[in-house]
Amino acid sequence: MYKAIIFDLDNTLLNYSLSEVDSMKRTCNDHQLFIDDVMAWDVFWKDFSGYNFRYWMDYVNGGAITTMKDVLRCSFRDSLKLDESLHNKLSDTYWNYFCNTCYFEDGAEQILSILKDKYPLGIISNGLSEAQRKRLRAGNIDHVFTSLVISDEVGVRKPHKEIFDCALNDFRLNNNEVLFVGDSLQDDYQGALNSGIDFCYYNRHNMMLPEGIKPKYNISNLMDLIQVVGL
Repeated sequence: MYKAIIFDLDNTLLNYSLSEVDSMKRTCNDHQLFIDDVMAWDVFWKDFSGYNFRYWMDYVNGGAITTMKDVLRCSFRDSLKLDESLHNKLSDTYWNYFCNTCYFEDGAEQILSILKDKYPLGIISNGLSEAQRKRLRAGNIDHVFTSLVISDEVGVRKPHKEIFDCALNDFRLNNNEVLFVGDSLQDDYQGALNSGIDFCYYNRHNMMLPEGIKPKYNISNLMDLIQVVGL
């Protein structure tokens, strides 16, 4: 039925949330922060996450924050309020760990090993080129994909149709010939809808769908893709 399968990356194939926490804990350990102080770590992580989301949204929406290093530096500054030179060092340490950390979603490695010999595979990611490419290499799956479309490289983000067109052009296929798999209703579902591409919702927390949201397929485990594509 389908001639290619395209995946979102973060929290679809790779566990972004786990990579974030692990990279931050290693960063804090390297710089002797919150050693054996779980309560202080919890307060910091909550504060940092809030600031980081705010500065990240400013960055992607073309605001005053213009680099990923600034996103991290400002997030450390506002959550720690320590020396500026330390904020810079923490940013560099964290980014290095994050870009070289790869945790898979349950079933991701197995489903890729099954599908890679049967379909051309692709990725469409709203992310940064350095991080996404390095993390794929860290997981030793960079060679699996025929098409890798990253918003940072092509200048357009999901859910815009144009980023999906980039992948279709790579495969030289029409929109009715591919399946897109992702975890975000806002970016992935809406993007597939905008592009006329069949969407498989990776419902990783098995949540009830909002009214009016009707993906063609709804799975809670990536291995369920075997039934979706009829293998």
